[in-house]
Amino acid sequence: MNDVPPFSLCRGGRLNDWLQRAGLPDGARGKLLLLGSLVAIGWLPLLLLSAAAGTAAGGVDHPFLTDLGAWVRFGVVVPVLLLAELAADRILGIILDLFRRSGLVRPADLPDFEAAAARASRRATSDAVETVLFLAALMLPHVMVASLPHLTGGSAWFGAMLDGTFHISAAGRWYAWISLPLVEFLLLRWLWRLLAWWGLLWRVSKLELEWAAGHPDGAGGLGFLAWSPRAFRAVFVGLSALAAAAVSNQIQFGGGSLADVRGPIAAFILCECLLLLTPQFFFTRALVRARYLGLAGYGLTASRLTREFERRWTDPGVPRGPDLLGSPEPSAVADYNSLYGLVAAMRPTGLSLREVAGIVLPLMAPFLPLLLYQYSLKDILREVLQLVR
Repeated sequence: MNDVPPFSLCRGGRLNDWLQRAGLPDGARGKLLLLGSLVAIGWLPLLLLSAAAGTAAGGVDHPFLTDLGAWVRFGVVVPVLLLAELAADRILGIILDLFRRSGLVRPADLPDFEAAAARASRRATSDAVETVLFLAALMLPHVMVASLPHLTGGSAWFGAMLDGTFHISAAGRWYAWISLPLVEFLLLRWLWRLLAWWGLLWRVSKLELEWAAGHPDGAGGLGFLAWSPRAFRAVFVGLSALAAAAVSNQIQFGGGSLADVRGPIAAFILCECLLLLTPQFFFTRALVRARYLGLAGYGLTASRLTREFERRWTDPGVPRGPDLLGSPEPSAVADYNSLYGLVAAMRPTGLSLREVAGIVLPLMAPFLPLLLYQYSLKDILREVLQLVR
């Protein structure tokens, strides 16, 4: 397998080549330099333009420095989207290597497996797709910003409503044409990478995999696939933080309440979970079939083993000697019963409850501070203490 190129959903394509020609090195140092450049392009001009207009810290109902969304976009989301690339490639590369080394993929299917991996990598970094994503990123802010509830009245650093018409400021123009498209493009690229990963797992699930029904991971040897959501988890936590900031702005400046947005928040978290966890279920049908085949095969052997054990140990016609107490048969039967128990407890997916909690709880965390809009910190602590008393 030494001739197999490293798998990556993030490296490759013309944009990556341009960045390298511009002098940005690979690795964390290159990501930090790119992050500094994007902050200088996307966030710093907003501060300078709003300061020049007198709307950075006051002068309007919604000053720039109190806009949680602008802070989160360039202080949380953009760093996460850039730095997550290093961890994602490492985690997904390990998972594909385990498919090869674990024996799940039969030697005869390895060429199809490698072709699927190469296709997913090419699609994730396709120049044509990135061009479409860039054009979509340019259009999305103009569709979304105009529909935000807190723009229906009052004044903000990016513009004001006058006589029923929204008048955009210089900072607002930079925000709509430069800052927002930068963030939207990075988000759309990650969504496309996730879909490319979906496609790869779908193709792998169609191969005749060699399941090990008695594998101690409880998933036929596929337990390592439950690590794959971790490759995208930081991205979706950043997305949750962005959504939480938007909700905060809506409550603070749009006159809404937390009760009004509880349903959308729950739906948003559910959608994130579905995007992250759905590929795990591509293998469910095969795992269920492997479980029943394993139960049938192990059950037949267990029947023969049990009958022979009972004949030797309980049949009164069988002679017994002092060597019977030192026989390894009881231990062998107990070990086989444990193995049969592993097969019987085999899950229809590689996910465990712990893995699911490790995904869901971080996605919920950015929304928890919103509780302070409805409850005081004292009330929250009191309710928590009552639960653990």
